[in-house]
Amino acid sequence: MSSTLERPSARVRITLDDFMTGLLSGLAAEGVHVVTITETDFYEAVVEVFGDLEQWAEDQGNVDVKFWLMVDELHGDSPDIRDSITSAQQRRLISLDNPTFENMRMKLSSPEEAAPYLETIPGGADLYLRLAARFKKLYHAFA
Repeated sequence: MSSTLERPSARVRITLDDFMTGLLSGLAAEGVHVVTITETDFYEAVVEVFGDLEQWAEDQGNVDVKFWLMVDELHGDSPDIRDSITSAQQRRLISLDNPTFENMRMKLSSPEEAAPYLETIPGGADLYLRLAARFKKLYHAFA
């Protein structure tokens, strides 16, 4: 994987599932195995990283981000992020520890297992590795 982010040559469309797959794969590649997802800080960190994605997309000029994320001020979470976690679970990228579903456990247990996702996801591996590193700086509830 190269260390620079290259501008995509064709129009790139990034969906919420793409973003979450890339972020989770990037975290797995960074050695993260379990993330606690019950804290408001978790949702805020994901939204902050989404802001980085938006800025990258704007800089590229040919990237369409097909979703929007925000934290619900009343509840301190994000229904869209919760839905994307459910989708990631259905696609067997993660599992949620029973009975309280407080921890999100990565099923991608090594950089080698994460690589196929990172290499094929819209935006590319370098983008999601950078976003995962930023997430780790913002959020520290890893088991």
